[in-house]
Amino acid sequence: MTVFIREHVGPDAMGFLARQWNNLYAEDELATPFQSSAWLTAWARHLPHTATPIVLAATSPSGRVLAALALASHTGPGRTRILPLSAPHAECVRPVGPHADDTTVAQALAFHLLLASDGGAEVVMTDMPATSAMGSFLIALCKDTGWDSTATTCAVIPLPVHYARLPPSTQRQHARRRRTWARLAHNRTITYSRTRHTQDLLNAFDTLFQLHQQPWEGHDPLPGSLQASEYDRWQAIVRDLSATNACIASLAVEATVIAAQLLLTRGTHCYSLIPAMNLAHRHLAPGHALLRHLIDDLASEGFRTLDLGRTTGPQEPFKRSYGPLWTSTVSALSTSHGAAASGNRCASSAASL
Repeated sequence: MTVFIREHVGPDAMGFLARQWNNLYAEDELATPFQSSAWLTAWARHLPHTATPIVLAATSPSGRVLAALALASHTGPGRTRILPLSAPHAECVRPVGPHADDTTVAQALAFHLLLASDGGAEVVMTDMPATSAMGSFLIALCKDTGWDSTATTCAVIPLPVHYARLPPSTQRQHARRRRTWARLAHNRTITYSRTRHTQDLLNAFDTLFQLHQQPWEGHDPLPGSLQASEYDRWQAIVRDLSATNACIASLAVEATVIAAQLLLTRGTHCYSLIPAMNLAHRHLAPGHALLRHLIDDLASEGFRTLDLGRTTGPQEPFKRSYGPLWTSTVSALSTSHGAAASGNRCASSAASL
């Protein structure tokens, strides 16, 4: 199959997201909410003035769009960086479309990124599923050119969770935490909620944002975390997403929210983004308590998976206690020595396209 890459930039890219993206998304069963038009358009609208949205459209010789990849070009002093649109906040990045996972399409997109690097841009591709066609080509590209690459483990919880099938030690931990909350409920009012309307979503986001800032005071936040300077931008993005595309689950003791989580959904799959908790209540393990309520809530509505996304070292025991399936993503960063070494790769890639 012959594939051509057409680059849509600025207003042209915004038009592509508005007019053609939804059809590509609907035809791609593997696409996540991080590839939805609502999510990407919201981020494109609120890019800084130094950034420009880009859509790479992989087309057939007849002009039919096979797949597309949403990016942003960030211009700074003496350099241009090309990143996925919404990186690093999107926990899964991939092309979208009926042929998004075809090897020829992935190869053509990867070759286009290589050409951008040869042209002087710094290319940063984050959180691409390692087993996808595009992920496989990124891994090969890093090996061939000297680009830097990192792998990240991700956790997906099948729903419903069958706690009786978990290891005995894990079952005992869950039972102990449940007893703690049962005792607490005798004297205090415990409230779990999940937003259903946009104004409730915006109100809950204010609380989530405040909770999320607590652990990072005086420390560097993890990639994708909400930074204090980004409040206005995130609030605008959440407003654009609306209750149609996002919700926030919260757990409160009396009137105090002690844990909250932003969620995106597609079909029967739910994706967790930006969990937060009140550190003053850490002795109650509020993250576990909220997750148990959320798991039951989603399972009762027919959801089949809850994707907890990136998993760093300290998060691994927490997520493992719910019997997740483990996946991985790859991130790639072009380097100066990689660009210099890419001539042979260019020639071989061009010959095979």
